[in-house]
Amino acid sequence: MIENNLIYFLKKEKLLFFLIFLFMVLIIITKPSYEKILNFIDWNTIFFLSGLLIITTSMKNSNYFFYIAEHLSNKIHSKRILSIFLVYMSALLSMILTNDIALFLIIPFTIELKKIVNFDFPRVIILEILSVNIGSSLTPIGNPQNIFLWHYFDISFIEFVVKMMPIVFLQIALITIFSFFMIRDEKLEIHLKEETYNKRKFYFSIFLLITFIIISKTHFLFPFFILIFIYYLIFDKFSIYKTDWNLILVFILFFINFGIISEVEFINFLIEKINLNQNLNLFSFSVLLSQFISNVPATIFISNFSDNWRIISYGVNIGGIGFILGSLANIIGLRLSKIDKGFKEFHKISIPFFLIIFLTIYYILS
Repeated sequence: MIENNLIYFLKKEKLLFFLIFLFMVLIIITKPSYEKILNFIDWNTIFFLSGLLIITTSMKNSNYFFYIAEHLSNKIHSKRILSIFLVYMSALLSMILTNDIALFLIIPFTIELKKIVNFDFPRVIILEILSVNIGSSLTPIGNPQNIFLWHYFDISFIEFVVKMMPIVFLQIALITIFSFFMIRDEKLEIHLKEETYNKRKFYFSIFLLITFIIISKTHFLFPFFILIFIYYLIFDKFSIYKTDWNLILVFILFFINFGIISEVEFINFLIEKINLNQNLNLFSFSVLLSQFISNVPATIFISNFSDNWRIISYGVNIGGIGFILGSLANIIGLRLSKIDKGFKEFHKISIPFFLIIFLTIYYILS
Protein backbone atom coordinates (compact mmCIF):
# COMPACT_ATOMS: atom_id res chain seq x y z
CA MET A 1 0.00 0.00 0.00
CA ILE A 2 2.77 2.43 0.98
CA GLU A 3 4.73 1.47 -2.13
CA ASN A 4 1.69 2.13 -4.36
CA ASN A 5 1.11 5.52 -2.74
CA LEU A 6 4.78 6.42 -3.26
CA ILE A 7 4.62 5.44 -6.94
CA TYR A 8 1.44 7.50 -7.37
CA PHE A 9 3.09 10.50 -5.68
CA LEU A 10 6.18 10.20 -7.90
CA LYS A 11 4.03 10.07 -11.03
CA LYS A 12 1.90 12.99 -9.87
CA GLU A 13 4.87 15.17 -8.90
CA LYS A 14 7.18 14.59 -11.90
CA LEU A 15 7.98 18.28 -12.28
CA LEU A 16 8.74 18.68 -8.56
CA PHE A 17 11.16 15.76 -8.55
CA PHE A 18 12.79 16.99 -11.77
CA LEU A 19 13.38 20.40 -10.16
CA ILE A 20 14.78 18.77 -7.00
CA PHE A 21 17.15 16.68 -9.12
CA LEU A 22 18.18 19.74 -11.16
CA PHE A 23 18.73 21.70 -7.94
CA MET A 24 21.09 19.04 -6.58
CA VAL A 25 23.05 18.91 -9.85
CA LEU A 26 23.38 22.71 -10.02
CA ILE A 27 24.44 22.94 -6.36
CA ILE A 28 27.19 20.36 -6.93
CA ILE A 29 28.43 22.09 -10.10
CA THR A 30 28.20 25.78 -9.15
CA LYS A 31 28.44 25.63 -5.32
CA PRO A 32 26.49 28.87 -4.67
CA SER A 33 26.40 30.29 -1.15
CA TYR A 34 23.36 29.80 1.07
CA GLU A 35 22.74 33.56 1.02
CA LYS A 36 22.84 33.63 -2.78
CA ILE A 37 20.34 30.77 -3.01
CA LEU A 38 17.88 32.67 -0.80
CA ASN A 39 18.38 35.85 -2.85
CA PHE A 40 17.33 34.04 -6.02
CA ILE A 41 13.86 33.51 -4.54
CA ASP A 42 11.31 36.24 -5.22
CA TRP A 43 9.67 36.08 -1.79
CA ASN A 44 6.97 38.60 -2.68
CA THR A 45 5.83 36.29 -5.47
CA ILE A 46 5.93 33.27 -3.14
CA PHE A 47 3.81 34.97 -0.45
CA PHE A 48 1.46 36.39 -3.08
CA LEU A 49 0.92 32.99 -4.72
CA SER A 50 0.48 31.33 -1.33
CA GLY A 51 -2.22 33.83 -0.40
CA LEU A 52 -3.94 33.39 -3.77
CA LEU A 53 -3.89 29.61 -3.39
CA ILE A 54 -5.45 29.71 0.09
CA ILE A 55 -8.17 32.20 -0.86
CA THR A 56 -9.13 30.55 -4.17
CA THR A 57 -9.10 27.11 -2.51
CA SER A 58 -11.65 28.45 -0.02
CA MET A 59 -13.70 29.92 -2.89
CA LYS A 60 -13.68 26.52 -4.60
CA ASN A 61 -14.64 24.74 -1.36
CA SER A 62 -17.62 27.09 -0.93
CA ASN A 63 -19.21 25.37 -3.97
CA TYR A 64 -20.42 28.76 -5.23
CA PHE A 65 -18.56 28.25 -8.50
CA PHE A 66 -20.96 25.33 -9.01
CA TYR A 67 -23.92 27.68 -8.58
CA ILE A 68 -22.51 30.11 -11.19
CA ALA A 69 -21.67 27.24 -13.55
CA GLU A 70 -25.22 25.93 -13.21
CA HIS A 71 -26.64 29.27 -14.34
CA LEU A 72 -24.20 29.51 -17.27
CA SER A 73 -25.14 26.01 -18.45
CA ASN A 74 -28.74 27.21 -18.85
CA LYS A 75 -27.61 30.00 -21.21
CA ILE A 76 -25.17 28.18 -23.53
CA HIS A 77 -26.10 24.93 -25.26
CA SER A 78 -23.15 24.22 -27.59
CA LYS A 79 -19.82 22.66 -26.56
CA ARG A 80 -17.93 24.80 -29.07
CA ILE A 81 -19.58 28.07 -28.06
CA LEU A 82 -19.04 27.30 -24.37
CA SER A 83 -15.36 26.53 -24.98
CA ILE A 84 -14.75 29.69 -27.02
CA PHE A 85 -16.59 31.72 -24.36
CA LEU A 86 -14.26 30.33 -21.66
CA VAL A 87 -11.19 30.98 -23.82
CA TYR A 88 -12.21 34.61 -24.46
CA MET A 89 -13.12 35.10 -20.80
CA SER A 90 -9.66 33.83 -19.80
CA ALA A 91 -7.97 36.31 -22.15
CA LEU A 92 -10.12 39.21 -20.95
CA LEU A 93 -9.54 38.50 -17.25
CA SER A 94 -5.78 38.20 -17.77
CA MET A 95 -5.60 41.65 -19.42
CA ILE A 96 -6.95 43.22 -16.23
CA LEU A 97 -6.04 40.88 -13.36
CA THR A 98 -2.75 39.32 -14.63
CA ASN A 99 -2.40 35.81 -16.04
CA ASP A 100 -1.94 33.95 -12.75
CA ILE A 101 -4.94 35.54 -11.01
CA ALA A 102 -7.09 34.86 -14.08
CA LEU A 103 -6.17 31.17 -13.86
CA PHE A 104 -6.98 31.04 -10.15
CA LEU A 105 -10.51 32.17 -11.04
CA ILE A 106 -11.27 30.57 -14.41
CA ILE A 107 -9.92 27.05 -13.74
CA PRO A 108 -11.87 26.35 -10.50
CA PHE A 109 -14.95 27.63 -12.34
CA THR A 110 -14.27 25.29 -15.29
CA ILE A 111 -13.78 22.36 -12.89
CA GLU A 112 -17.23 23.01 -11.38
CA LEU A 113 -18.72 23.39 -14.87
CA LYS A 114 -17.40 19.91 -15.71
CA LYS A 115 -19.64 18.47 -12.99
CA ILE A 116 -22.73 19.80 -14.77
CA VAL A 117 -22.06 19.54 -18.52
CA ASN A 118 -20.10 17.14 -20.70
CA PHE A 119 -17.36 18.89 -22.68
CA ASP A 120 -13.73 18.27 -23.60
CA PHE A 121 -12.33 19.38 -20.23
CA PRO A 122 -8.57 18.75 -20.83
CA ARG A 123 -8.52 20.61 -24.16
CA VAL A 124 -10.54 23.53 -22.81
CA ILE A 125 -8.20 23.86 -19.81
CA ILE A 126 -5.13 23.92 -22.07
CA LEU A 127 -6.76 26.47 -24.37
CA GLU A 128 -7.53 28.59 -21.28
CA ILE A 129 -3.89 28.42 -20.18
CA LEU A 130 -2.72 29.53 -23.63
CA SER A 131 -5.39 32.22 -23.65
CA VAL A 132 -4.27 33.86 -20.39
CA ASN A 133 -0.73 33.99 -21.76
CA ILE A 134 -2.05 35.67 -24.90
CA GLY A 135 -4.44 38.11 -23.25
CA SER A 136 -2.00 39.13 -20.53
CA SER A 137 0.58 40.19 -23.13
CA LEU A 138 -1.61 43.10 -24.30
CA THR A 139 -1.38 45.34 -21.23
CA PRO A 140 1.52 46.53 -19.04
CA ILE A 141 -0.24 45.04 -16.00
CA GLY A 142 -1.10 41.69 -17.60
CA ASN A 143 1.93 39.70 -16.47
CA PRO A 144 5.21 40.12 -14.53
CA GLN A 145 7.44 40.52 -17.60
CA ASN A 146 5.26 43.33 -18.97
CA ILE A 147 5.18 45.07 -15.59
CA PHE A 148 8.99 44.95 -15.51
CA LEU A 149 9.38 46.30 -19.08
CA TRP A 150 6.77 49.00 -18.46
CA HIS A 151 8.65 50.38 -15.43
CA TYR A 152 12.20 49.65 -16.61
CA PHE A 153 11.85 51.47 -19.96
CA ASP A 154 9.34 54.08 -18.70
CA ILE A 155 6.72 53.37 -21.39
CA SER A 156 3.28 54.98 -21.45
CA PHE A 157 0.33 52.65 -20.88
CA ILE A 158 -1.32 53.52 -24.23
CA GLU A 159 1.90 53.13 -26.22
CA PHE A 160 2.49 49.70 -24.72
CA VAL A 161 -1.02 48.49 -25.60
CA VAL A 162 -0.87 49.88 -29.16
CA LYS A 163 2.51 48.25 -29.86
CA MET A 164 1.33 44.87 -28.52
CA MET A 165 -2.01 44.84 -30.36
CA PRO A 166 -0.77 43.22 -33.61
CA ILE A 167 0.67 40.06 -32.01
CA VAL A 168 -2.18 39.76 -29.50
CA PHE A 169 -4.92 39.95 -32.14
CA LEU A 170 -2.99 37.52 -34.32
CA GLN A 171 -2.82 35.02 -31.45
CA ILE A 172 -6.49 35.56 -30.52
CA ALA A 173 -7.41 34.73 -34.13
CA LEU A 174 -5.22 31.62 -34.04
CA ILE A 175 -6.57 30.32 -30.73
CA THR A 176 -10.11 30.87 -32.03
CA ILE A 177 -9.24 28.67 -35.03
CA PHE A 178 -7.69 26.07 -32.71
CA SER A 179 -10.82 26.11 -30.52
CA PHE A 180 -13.12 25.84 -33.54
CA PHE A 181 -11.41 22.75 -34.93
CA MET A 182 -10.52 21.06 -31.63
CA ILE A 183 -13.95 21.30 -29.99
CA ARG A 184 -16.89 19.61 -31.68
CA ASP A 185 -20.06 21.60 -32.24
CA GLU A 186 -22.25 19.25 -30.23
CA LYS A 187 -25.14 19.94 -27.91
CA LEU A 188 -24.27 20.10 -24.24
CA GLU A 189 -25.74 17.42 -22.03
CA ILE A 190 -26.64 18.95 -18.69
CA HIS A 191 -26.50 16.83 -15.54
CA LEU A 192 -27.90 18.94 -12.74
CA LYS A 193 -27.57 17.74 -9.17
CA GLU A 194 -28.17 19.07 -5.71
CA GLU A 195 -25.16 20.89 -4.24
CA THR A 196 -25.02 22.97 -1.10
CA TYR A 197 -22.95 26.13 -1.29
CA ASN A 198 -21.69 28.74 1.14
CA LYS A 199 -22.43 32.14 -0.38
CA ARG A 200 -20.99 34.06 2.60
CA LYS A 201 -17.66 32.20 2.45
CA PHE A 202 -17.40 32.84 -1.30
CA TYR A 203 -18.08 36.58 -1.12
CA PHE A 204 -15.84 37.11 1.88
CA SER A 205 -13.05 35.30 0.00
CA ILE A 206 -13.71 37.59 -3.00
CA PHE A 207 -13.34 40.57 -0.66
CA LEU A 208 -10.06 39.17 0.70
CA LEU A 209 -8.85 38.44 -2.84
CA ILE A 210 -9.45 42.00 -4.05
CA THR A 211 -7.90 43.47 -0.89
CA PHE A 212 -4.90 41.14 -1.17
CA ILE A 213 -4.32 42.09 -4.83
CA ILE A 214 -4.35 45.80 -3.92
CA ILE A 215 -2.10 45.35 -0.86
CA SER A 216 0.31 43.13 -2.82
CA LYS A 217 1.63 46.29 -4.49
CA THR A 218 2.62 47.77 -1.11
CA HIS A 219 5.06 46.95 1.69
CA PHE A 220 2.23 45.30 3.65
CA LEU A 221 2.11 42.16 1.50
CA PHE A 222 3.78 39.86 4.04
CA PRO A 223 1.84 41.08 7.14
CA PHE A 224 -1.45 40.76 5.24
CA PHE A 225 -0.51 37.27 4.07
CA ILE A 226 0.07 36.28 7.72
CA LEU A 227 -3.38 37.66 8.63
CA ILE A 228 -4.96 35.65 5.81
CA PHE A 229 -3.15 32.50 6.89
CA ILE A 230 -4.21 32.93 10.55
CA TYR A 231 -7.81 33.69 9.57
CA TYR A 232 -8.18 30.52 7.48
CA LEU A 233 -6.27 28.48 10.05
CA ILE A 234 -8.86 29.45 12.67
CA PHE A 235 -12.07 29.52 10.60
CA ASP A 236 -11.38 27.29 7.59
CA LYS A 237 -8.62 24.76 8.30
CA PHE A 238 -9.85 22.54 5.47
CA SER A 239 -8.82 25.17 2.89
CA ILE A 240 -5.34 25.37 4.40
CA TYR A 241 -5.10 21.58 4.25
CA LYS A 242 -6.35 21.42 0.63
CA THR A 243 -4.03 24.18 -0.60
CA ASP A 244 -1.47 22.88 -3.09
CA TRP A 245 1.69 23.60 -1.08
CA ASN A 246 3.75 21.47 -3.46
CA LEU A 247 3.12 24.15 -6.09
CA ILE A 248 4.79 26.70 -3.80
CA LEU A 249 7.79 24.36 -3.45
CA VAL A 250 7.88 24.06 -7.26
CA PHE A 251 8.06 27.85 -7.55
CA ILE A 252 10.81 28.15 -4.93
CA LEU A 253 12.91 25.56 -6.79
CA PHE A 254 12.02 27.25 -10.06
CA PHE A 255 13.45 30.58 -8.87
CA ILE A 256 16.61 28.99 -7.45
CA ASN A 257 17.38 26.69 -10.40
CA PHE A 258 16.86 29.24 -13.13
CA GLY A 259 18.51 31.96 -11.08
CA ILE A 260 21.64 29.79 -11.02
CA ILE A 261 21.33 28.93 -14.72
CA SER A 262 20.97 32.61 -15.71
CA GLU A 263 24.38 33.31 -14.15
CA VAL A 264 26.18 30.50 -15.97
CA GLU A 265 29.08 31.95 -17.97
CA PHE A 266 28.03 30.06 -21.10
CA ILE A 267 24.87 32.18 -21.32
CA ASN A 268 26.93 35.38 -21.18
CA PHE A 269 29.28 33.90 -23.78
CA LEU A 270 26.31 33.37 -26.11
CA ILE A 271 25.23 37.00 -25.70
CA GLU A 272 28.62 38.17 -26.90
CA LYS A 273 28.27 36.05 -30.05
CA ILE A 274 24.73 37.18 -30.89
CA ASN A 275 24.06 40.59 -32.44
CA LEU A 276 21.03 41.71 -30.44
CA ASN A 277 20.85 44.97 -32.39
CA GLN A 278 19.08 43.03 -35.14
CA ASN A 279 15.36 42.58 -34.52
CA LEU A 280 15.25 38.97 -35.70
CA ASN A 281 18.18 37.97 -33.49
CA LEU A 282 16.70 39.76 -30.46
CA PHE A 283 13.26 38.27 -31.07
CA SER A 284 14.56 34.72 -31.58
CA PHE A 285 16.88 34.86 -28.58
CA SER A 286 14.10 36.24 -26.34
CA VAL A 287 11.78 33.43 -27.42
CA LEU A 288 14.32 30.63 -27.03
CA LEU A 289 15.74 31.83 -23.71
CA SER A 290 12.20 32.07 -22.31
CA GLN A 291 11.62 28.43 -23.25
CA PHE A 292 14.51 27.34 -21.03
CA ILE A 293 14.58 29.74 -18.07
CA SER A 294 11.00 31.12 -18.20
CA ASN A 295 9.97 34.46 -19.66
CA VAL A 296 10.26 36.57 -16.49
CA PRO A 297 13.98 35.94 -15.75
CA ALA A 298 14.61 36.02 -19.52
CA THR A 299 13.08 39.51 -19.70
CA ILE A 300 15.20 40.84 -16.84
CA PHE A 301 18.35 39.27 -18.30
CA ILE A 302 17.90 40.46 -21.92
CA SER A 303 16.96 44.00 -20.86
CA ASN A 304 20.57 44.45 -19.75
CA PHE A 305 21.72 44.04 -23.35
CA SER A 306 19.05 45.83 -25.42
CA ASP A 307 16.64 48.75 -25.06
CA ASN A 308 14.32 47.55 -27.85
CA TRP A 309 11.46 46.80 -25.45
CA ARG A 310 8.89 46.09 -28.19
CA ILE A 311 10.87 43.20 -29.70
CA ILE A 312 11.85 41.91 -26.25
CA SER A 313 8.18 41.93 -25.25
CA TYR A 314 7.18 40.13 -28.45
CA GLY A 315 9.81 37.48 -27.80
CA VAL A 316 9.27 36.81 -24.10
CA ASN A 317 5.47 36.80 -24.36
CA ILE A 318 5.48 34.36 -27.27
CA GLY A 319 8.20 32.44 -25.45
CA GLY A 320 5.70 31.83 -22.64
CA ILE A 321 3.80 29.57 -25.01
CA GLY A 322 5.37 26.31 -26.12
CA PHE A 323 7.35 24.41 -23.52
CA ILE A 324 5.76 24.33 -20.07
CA LEU A 325 8.71 26.13 -18.43
CA GLY A 326 8.20 29.13 -20.73
CA SER A 327 5.72 30.70 -18.33
CA LEU A 328 4.90 30.19 -14.66
CA ALA A 329 1.23 30.43 -15.69
CA ASN A 330 1.58 27.12 -17.56
CA ILE A 331 2.67 25.37 -14.37
CA ILE A 332 -0.07 27.03 -12.31
CA GLY A 333 -2.76 26.06 -14.82
CA LEU A 334 -1.78 22.40 -15.00
CA ARG A 335 -1.42 22.13 -11.23
CA LEU A 336 -4.82 23.69 -10.55
CA SER A 337 -6.66 21.59 -13.15
CA LYS A 338 -4.99 18.24 -12.34
CA ILE A 339 -5.84 16.91 -15.81
CA ASP A 340 -4.72 13.37 -16.59
CA LYS A 341 -1.36 13.26 -18.41
CA GLY A 342 -1.38 17.05 -18.33
CA PHE A 343 2.29 17.48 -19.32
CA LYS A 344 1.86 15.43 -22.49
CA GLU A 345 -1.56 16.83 -23.40
CA PHE A 346 -0.39 20.42 -22.87
CA HIS A 347 2.52 20.08 -25.29
CA LYS A 348 0.38 18.36 -27.94
CA ILE A 349 -1.48 21.67 -28.26
CA SER A 350 1.03 24.28 -27.11
CA ILE A 351 3.94 23.24 -29.34
CA PRO A 352 2.01 23.45 -32.67
CA PHE A 353 0.47 26.76 -31.54
CA PHE A 354 3.89 28.09 -30.57
CA LEU A 355 5.54 27.05 -33.86
CA ILE A 356 2.81 28.65 -35.98
CA ILE A 357 2.86 31.96 -34.11
CA PHE A 358 6.67 32.06 -33.82
CA LEU A 359 7.24 31.43 -37.54
CA THR A 360 4.49 33.90 -38.51
CA ILE A 361 5.92 36.76 -36.46
CA TYR A 362 9.46 35.86 -37.51
CA TYR A 363 8.32 36.20 -41.13
CA ILE A 364 6.58 39.54 -40.43
CA LEU A 365 9.70 40.95 -38.73
CA SER A 366 12.07 39.77 -41.49
